[in-house]
Amino acid sequence: MARVLKLNMSGPDVEDVQKKLNCLGPTRLPRLKVDKSYGVRTMARVLEFQHESKIGVDGDCGPTTHRVLDGAKCPKIVATPHGKCILVDLVGNRIRAFEDGAEKMNISPIRGGSKEDPSHKGVFHVFKWRRHHTSSKFPEPPDNMEFALFYNGGEAIHAGPPTENSHGCIHVGDPDIGKLFFWAGGKDDPKWKGGSADDTANNSTTGDIRVIVVK
Repeated sequence: MARVLKLNMSGPDVEDVQKKLNCLGPTRLPRLKVDKSYGVRTMARVLEFQHESKIGVDGDCGPTTHRVLDGAKCPKIVATPHGKCILVDLVGNRIRAFEDGAEKMNISPIRGGSKEDPSHKGVFHVFKWRRHHTSSKFPEPPDNMEFALFYNGGEAIHAGPPTENSHGCIHVGDPDIGKLFFWAGGKDDPKWKGGSADDTANNSTTGDIRVIVVK
């Protein structure tokens, strides 16, 4: 029986998984370096494969993932990476933004939630963009979630001190957060005049931005 592969493991079985993932799609991530090491990029690709295959999304390559991988056939023409993806690496406290498999941004440091209020691992999509936003749970000071990209309920990538834990969100410092927000399709809010930021502000947009959180 194949062993369960987890972050920081290594060996020829990891190499086999990396090779198989590199020939399968769809993906928004660059092809993996086949190095026999189950690092952040490999876990992110496994998470993405699990999400696309509609099986348990935990980032570990266990019995179900091995079975689905073994049953998948590599196409004669391998599909190229397509679409935008934000890879949140809470192991190395780094964000990488990809478009069609090409790295567009590499941001460090960043910071996720604490043990008591953690950021969640998984594959998500940005569903709300807010140039100005005030947390309903922690409303002071006002506008304390600028450049917010909401991807999992109340969890968002937003402006915040990248050396301090967030309340389940992802802190990114200036000026990187603004660059990431606009790259992800966010819009400015010319009507905002300061004070408490309202969730009805007309600064949302539409787009298909995948967020993969590894921890």
